[in-house]
This record gives sequence, structure tokens and C-alpha cells, in this order.
Amino acid sequence: MYMEDKKILTENSAARAIASIYGVIVGLAGIEHGYFEILQGNVAPSGIMIDAIGPANKMWEGASERALTVIPNYFVTGIIAMIVGLIVIIWSAAFIQRKYGSLILILLSIVLLLFGGGIAPIDLAIIAGVVATRINKPLTWWRTHLPVNVRHILAKS
Repeated sequence: MYMEDKKILTENSAARAIASIYGVIVGLAGIEHGYFEILQGNVAPSGIMIDAIGPANKMWEGASERALTVIPNYFVTGIIAMIVGLIVIIWSAAFIQRKYGSLILILLSIVLLLFGGGIAPIDLAIIAGVVATRINKPLTWWRTHLPVNVRHILAKS
């Protein structure tokens, strides 16, 4: 392995790991929402705000997992949520470090939000997208704003 390749692999690898892990969690949440939407069958929801977990599958009172959908069918919404969730997982795990990787992750997460992937995961998706903007970029803010001994303490922790 050439030294330049090694530098690329180690520079901000923590940012890539965090963005990838959060992105995968968002994708898994989308797949899980889709699964419970599919279980509700070929039924039209009462509006665009839906409960991903139907009454027949609730494990406790209040377990509903709110979601949003622009498709008036639980079954189709669930299939699309699962497909987009899988795409989010693949993108987060393999392609997040690309030039527009963070932007594409945020866009995929918005699509997941609109097609039944859940409301809560969008927070993690935004965090993952923001963190992904720092992949392979120097973290110069820390060097200019924190004293050396504070940076050493943070690095050791």
C-alpha cells in the first residue's frame, strides 16, 4: 500500500465510521417501518401521517412508530420504505466517502421520510450527513480554537 493510500484511509476515519453507522441505522429503521407497514396489508391509510405498526402488531400501548407517506396504500408504502432503506444502508456503508456522498445520503433520507420510513430516523440522517461532509477534510477548527494540552486530553479520551 502506498503512503498516499494509507493517508486517505486514516484521515478522518472516525467521521466516516460515524456517518456510516448512523446511515446504516437510519436504513434499518426504514426497513423495520416498511416491514410493519406491509403487515397492515393492501389498505388505504386515513391520511399522510400513519402508524407503521398497526393495531394487530402492537406489543404495548403506544407502540405505533409514526411515519409519513405520500402513497395511499400501506403495502406499497412498506415495500418502497424497505427498498429505500436498503439503498440507504448500501450507500452509507460503501459510498458515503464520495464527493457528494453526504448530500446523497441526506436526499435518500428525505425520500425515506416521504415514503414511510419513519419520522424519528431523519434526525440521525441529518447528523450523519453533516458528519459525512468532514470525511477526508482536515479538522482545522480544533487546531485553531483549542490549546494543545486540551487536544491531547481529548485525543487520549
